[in-house]
Amino acid sequence: MCKSRDLTDIEKGMIIGYRARGGSISETAAFVKCSRSAIVNVHNNWKNQEGVEYRRANCGAPQAINDRGERRLRRQVKSDRRATVDALMAQMNQQCPRKLSRTTVQRTLLRIDLRSRRLISACMLTSVHRKKRHAFALQHKHWTLE
Repeated sequence: MCKSRDLTDIEKGMIIGYRARGGSISETAAFVKCSRSAIVNVHNNWKNQEGVEYRRANCGAPQAINDRGERRLRRQVKSDRRATVDALMAQMNQQCPRKLSRTTVQRTLLRIDLRSRRLISACMLTSVHRKKRHAFALQHKHWTLE
């Protein structure tokens, strides 16, 4: 019996086709090698045109920040690139009736692909610098610590 896994689309199609042809629940279960309750559930969902047989996509609490909140957060980040998560959280909590935590704001930033970066503080080398450094390295490659 297939209690430990979900039915594939092919198996669901086989169930619907076998039942539409007039097969009984037990015959269909034996044909597809599945439980009778799975046969009944798939056939009822197909008959009622629900389409969603399992609710894994709908589990958990609703997101605290919706699409509109994400757009607002993105605008705040773009207006002040150096703002910290705590500062963004404070700004969002002023505008939003629902109080957001630091973790919620951080996860939302990661979900909308806004990640923190560090600025490079070193000067970029020009081609002249590279040539001079290479010449110095070749000239002094046999030097020792003494």
